[in-house]
Amino acid sequence: MIDYAFPAELAEQVVSRWRTFVSRHDSPAPPLPPPAALQHVLETAFFASFVREEGRDLRFVLCCATELDVRRDGAAEVVAVMPLVTPRPLSIESIRALAPAVSSDNAALLVRFSEDGGMPEIAGILHVGADLARARRGRSFYHRPAPYALIVDVRDVGELHVYRGNIKLASMRAGRLHDQIAFSSLELLPVSDILASGEKVLRPRIIAPADEPAGDTSDFEWTALLNTILCIVNGVRELKHGGTILLVSPGAEGSLPIRPKFRLDERADLLAEQFVQFINTRHALVAERSRRERHGARLDDAPLVPWETATFAAEDELADAADVVATLSAVDGAVVLRADLHVVCFGAEIVLDAALPLKAYEATGGVRKSSDLPVVDSESFGMRHRSAIRCVAASERTAAFVVSQDGSVTFCWKQGERVLLKRDVNTANPNMVGA
Repeated sequence: MIDYAFPAELAEQVVSRWRTFVSRHDSPAPPLPPPAALQHVLETAFFASFVREEGRDLRFVLCCATELDVRRDGAAEVVAVMPLVTPRPLSIESIRALAPAVSSDNAALLVRFSEDGGMPEIAGILHVGADLARARRGRSFYHRPAPYALIVDVRDVGELHVYRGNIKLASMRAGRLHDQIAFSSLELLPVSDILASGEKVLRPRIIAPADEPAGDTSDFEWTALLNTILCIVNGVRELKHGGTILLVSPGAEGSLPIRPKFRLDERADLLAEQFVQFINTRHALVAERSRRERHGARLDDAPLVPWETATFAAEDELADAADVVATLSAVDGAVVLRADLHVVCFGAEIVLDAALPLKAYEATGGVRKSSDLPVVDSESFGMRHRSAIRCVAASERTAAFVVSQDGSVTFCWKQGERVLLKRDVNTANPNMVGA
């Protein structure tokens, strides 16, 4: 029997973690609504997520603060606001009226509350900027910080993500509270060897900055590679039709039990080319900064705009290329992606006997030893998940991201001879804490 969670339980989790997760040690935590007001905010957001306006679901972000001026996390910058002349009570009706006019990708409804009590009200619209939402989906590394306040991001029916500034504190989805993984890269540690094999193939095409510590350069390249893969997975999520991405080490694609509908030429290397271009333009920017420091030049003597512009442009091109790959998942069948970012094929049918017994183990946060992992009932999954698990079991150096139509992502990999899986993995930008 499922023990469902409700906004009241989510509020308790937020309160317990509010002062534990410190994003800036030299700053006090922003004000948190009193318990009754906090529960009202979360309950209102929860029930409003079930409302449809002119046939469209309501998707919105609430930013809760005591004043109209809300600064950004770790910065002196104040988020631009458009105040309402007459504030509206925070209610389902008010959200239904305002949310269609406020894009959750770049703005938020500013909810003002009093620390002395009283019910919150909608006081205005914050222009947060689109770069933060893009970064969370893995489409960019660079972004302005989030508003330093309580933020409630409503992404789907009954799905709430609660932040304190840049740090995610809690989330609720499908009636369950979810533990927050600080970095999505922690989810993918089991396949670090697959990622390393792709990095090894790409490395000869990359020009590292001479003066940057080798460890910093390697960390950036590793995170960028992982971020590119997760950007593709998030692109499949946004298309809302589901799909499977098979991630395979270069040279191991021949072990896949698949029948591809569409193969791509080895020379068609759009994604890898854009990745190398982004990495090299970023490295060129770092090298130019180091050169100026060596010569004692001030950075404002000659602006770095040309190098910065090139880096941002290359990043946009890489994100667009990742979107192209994600869209390939619209064809029935899996997308096969090598870890060096070459797309092998798409529309791949996994050709294994569906009647064969299937045994896999679920990786859960509460189990410390792999020998204690619970066995997964294969009949609890749909055909897409069962096929992916069988493919990983029968292949060499292969992992799978299975995206459901509801947006949840299951990650499958092999440990020795056993197939492991983890549900509801964090696919946010690995460069962002708790995205």
